[in-house]
Amino acid sequence: MEFLNIEINEKIFIKILVISIALVITYMAFTMSSLLIFKSYTLGPNTSVTSIEPEHSTEFVPEGKISAHIDLLEVDSKKIEIAGWMFVEGQELKTFNSSFVLKNQETGKMYLMRTQMEDNINLVDEEHKPYGIHAQCLLFGIPKGRYDIYVLYRNNDEDMLVNTLIWKDI
Repeated sequence: MEFLNIEINEKIFIKILVISIALVITYMAFTMSSLLIFKSYTLGPNTSVTSIEPEHSTEFVPEGKISAHIDLLEVDSKKIEIAGWMFVEGQELKTFNSSFVLKNQETGKMYLMRTQMEDNINLVDEEHKPYGIHAQCLLFGIPKGRYDIYVLYRNNDEDMLVNTLIWKDI
């Protein structure tokens, strides 16, 4: 096995190692920061838009009764944080793909906030507790203005965009 008996130049090895570590750290930083930055959103061809009735906090849609609510909405100089819940009655929790969408009232431009699922202690029914959603984003890249808050529920080939009837000045 003579090929293993090669001599390694220590200076070149250290340079390659340092450059590789720097590239991995840079890639990880960009990946993690992309989760905290708003992305533009446009309505797709299979997206239905509805709103929650204020007195009932539910709206009937073809697939069932949809319920959504915002429990926490905080904006400071650097970030926005939204927490709440959303579920469609009669649908089992197999995969839950939901996001918050902020729509600028003046321009109509929409921005997507990626969410994470979490248990929601504000829901009474045990079967609905896993439908909690939570998102945090940096206010980098979003213009100032008044924004309506929507919840986007993705289900196979159809998306439902639900207006929570809540707005916030950012």
